[in-house]
This record gives sequence, C-alpha cells and structure tokens, in this order.
Amino acid sequence: MFFLNPSFLWALLGVFVPLAIHLWNKKEGKTIKVGSIKLLQESASRKSSSIKLNEFWLLLLRMLLIAILVFIMAKPRLHYKTRNSPITYLVEKSLLSSLEVKMLTDSLDNKAEVRFLETDFPEYEPEDVKNTFSETPNYWKLARQMENLKTDSIVVFTNAFVSGVKGKRPEICKNIHWINLNHELTKTNLVGAFKRDNELERISVTSDAEHFRFQREKQNLDISGLATEFVNLPLAQLDTLQVQIYSEDDFQAESKYIKLSFSALGKYLERPIEIIKFEEENFNLMAKDILIWLSEKKAPETAGKIVIFRRDSLANSLIVSGNSLNEYYLTRELNSENIVEEHLAEQLLEILNLYPEINKEAEKYDLRMMDLTLLKPNLGEISKSSKNREGRDISKYVWIVLIILILSERALARVRKQ
Repeated sequence: MFFLNPSFLWALLGVFVPLAIHLWNKKEGKTIKVGSIKLLQESASRKSSSIKLNEFWLLLLRMLLIAILVFIMAKPRLHYKTRNSPITYLVEKSLLSSLEVKMLTDSLDNKAEVRFLETDFPEYEPEDVKNTFSETPNYWKLARQMENLKTDSIVVFTNAFVSGVKGKRPEICKNIHWINLNHELTKTNLVGAFKRDNELERISVTSDAEHFRFQREKQNLDISGLATEFVNLPLAQLDTLQVQIYSEDDFQAESKYIKLSFSALGKYLERPIEIIKFEEENFNLMAKDILIWLSEKKAPETAGKIVIFRRDSLANSLIVSGNSLNEYYLTRELNSENIVEEHLAEQLLEILNLYPEINKEAEKYDLRMMDLTLLKPNLGEISKSSKNREGRDISKYVWIVLIILILSERALARVRKQ
C-alpha cells in the first residue's frame, strides 16, 4: 500500500492526544469524610477491573479513529501489477488511404498492438476500415493521453499536419517515436461557393506539404447542377455588408481610416459594403453586420458585433478581443502609418468572419506538414506523483471502517457511563 499525499501522515502524531487525556484524568481519588461507614459495602473487584477494561478499549478506539482519518486524507492506494505491451503502434486513420501504409499496418497487427491515433486509441481492425477520411487529430492533446497507455514503447505513424498542432506544447514523460508517412501529394478540393445574382463563384483549395491556397472560379448559375454538386457543401449568398459607424468630432481621423479600410475590403472581396453613419440624436441600432463605436461614451448593447474605442497602451494589436464574444476594442488612435504596418483591414476582415462554414470545410484539406523535430512534445522527468497514481483506490473501504469505529466508540462510551 502507498499514499498519494504521504505528507499528511505527520498527523498520526495526533493519536497521542487521547492517550495524554487518558493519563491526565488518572488523578488520585479525593478523601471524603463521612460520619459512619456502617452502611457502606465493599465493591466487587471484578466490577472495578471491568471499568478499567472499558476505558482501555475506549482509548484504543479513539486512537484508531484519528489514525483512520489521517489515512483517508493521505489517499491510500493498493499496488497492482499490470502487464505492459512491449510496443504499441498508433496509426493516423487518413494514412490508410495509401495501399503501402495499409499493408504495413496489416503486417504490424500480427506482431504487436496497433491502435488508431484518435481519442481513446481504439484498436485497429482491418475489416472495420471503410472510410479513411477523418478530421486531423490534435497531436499534442493525444500525446498527453499517450502517457496512460500500458506500453513500454510507442511508435506513431502520422501525417504531421500543421492543422493538428494546437495549444501549448506539452511536457510528457514517455519517449514517443514519431514517423511521417505522408506521401506529400498536391490536392485540389472544392469547399463551397458564392452565389451572386445569376453568377456562381466556386471556391476550392489547393494544398501540399508547404502551401495552402484558395482559388476562385466564376461561372454562370446552373440550377440543375447546383443541387447535386453542393448538396453537402456550403453555399454563401453575397448580400451587401452593412457597417454602422458612430463617431464624435475627436475621432474623425479614425472614422475616415476605418471607412477606407472597409472600402478596400469591398474591392478585395468583390462584395458591396454599405457604411451607415449616424448621429446620436438619430441613433437607431438596426440589425447590422458590425457596429463601430468611436466615442468615450458608454457603447449601447447589441446582439451583433461591435468595435469600441478603448485606449490600451499595453495591447499588442490595434484591435483586441473584448469581454464578450462579439465585442472588440480599438486600442489606439489611427494614423496613416499604423493602419498599414499593423494591417487594420486584415484585422477588420478577421472580425467579420464572413464565411465560417467555408473556412471550416477548407480546414479538412490543409495538407501542410510540420517538421517532426517541432512536432515532438517536450520530454520531462517521470515524477513520483505520476507513478503513485497507478494503483487501486481503497478510500471508500477506509470510510466504511471509520463509520464502524465511530459507532463502536459511541456505543462503548454509553456503556461506560452506565
């Protein structure tokens, strides 16, 4: 048996508290003067020894209660032996579209443990592999979970996609060998389309190990082909974007630069953008795509996106996220230099997030690869705490013993008083 929090065992010194109280109460009896002892009888010696015996068991129970309570706080565990697999192979499911990788995986299945590189690491079954397309796994998140695998060695066959690297680089205790089996092909996939009047603009992505590019192709709208080709793909309607701006006299420069930025975005996106400027007395918060609030006054509440002027000298960007989901802050006054150097138009475009469905579809076909030396998590030392967490928790059984001892102590204490 071992403990997850062995430092609590110092509290075992508390078992001497009931003993000290017991010894302190063993004082000499008081002398009471009586007029006559004619009616007094000699007490039976067996009854006297019984009282002493009850006190001994009561003392022992109270000392055990303290000891059991300390054990519970120290979180006891029982050792159990586990048989680790000598080696485990983890295969990214999308690699199985290659015949060479499929044959390699089938051959490994006869010699060692083979699992899929995805959540919970399900076992590899050749007959169950029907659709080899799957979302790119989060490599670093899965690397943390690999520490729980009962194996002595781990080999990972992966695409090493850049899109699979998310969050902070983890530090793990197991040495994992990563192998990139990506065949580095260039693929072009249709991810959606824009519909504008009688014109259709097809959006596709071309990606390889180093590049990821969007391509647009215009064609006349064909209703018959549209229903079949985009049945499972997003189709965006290019309506006019509406931007509502409120600015005081002190923010005329900011208002001008923001208008110019949206004008440039309209030409780049080939999509009309309507800018509506209003005065405070004629304020009417209509359903717009975005509200720009250039004032020191408190901004109105709106369900849509809003950019509020709020100075922040420590901000590392012109526009930063606010306190709520659709709230953003313009952190500095604008001029001809910072709107170019800090890419104001690109930041406004990111806030608009015009085509989330198309962007999500495009992420599936991002084939850019990461160097394996950058993909590997940091290797840390195996801590004692991580070792100790392997064991059977017996706290619930200790709680049962504690409850039994409390009931026994209360019952014995009542008998002693009688």
